[in-house]
Amino acid sequence: MRYFSIYTDTKNPQPLFLDWYNKVKPGRSDYEIYCEIQNHNHFIVDLNKEIQFMDLISHPYFMVSKEFASLIRLYQSQVQFKYATLFDKANQRTAFFQIPNLPEIDCLHKNSEISKDKSEIITGILSKDNIPSFPVFRLGGIKGRYIIANLDFVESAYRREVTGMRMKEFMIK
Repeated sequence: MRYFSIYTDTKNPQPLFLDWYNKVKPGRSDYEIYCEIQNHNHFIVDLNKEIQFMDLISHPYFMVSKEFASLIRLYQSQVQFKYATLFDKANQRTAFFQIPNLPEIDCLHKNSEISKDKSEIITGILSKDNIPSFPVFRLGGIKGRYIIANLDFVESAYRREVTGMRMKEFMIK
């Protein structure tokens, strides 16, 4: 049983969402944001023309490409999605992303090392008894956004050559 935090590679710049807070009020939880946004969304973004859109976007919200969404559906068919069209006005290009409503599970072990404001996990330990049977989920009980995936899911993502994804293994107790 191995689990990993998956996140965007910091070497690949993320698009800058220019109109996010016009559509989503700040200070909302991930679930509240998902409920607040429409089924089909259009966002104006800024991304250097030499840089391509990656398969994962983690800020301001977790979004995935069509290929990555297909992988989530393969492993977890009950996950619902909303859609986002990202328009890079300066470079006249469009990218299509999907916004998954991943289940939020509070399974962080009490021995995990967390920042004082509970926004960052320094040493991640998952409680073996509380880990669900979901292959991919959002970690609850913490302010930061952590997407957790099991080894099978992560291996499938790498076999499909998902771009822009990094991972960090969590211990299990």
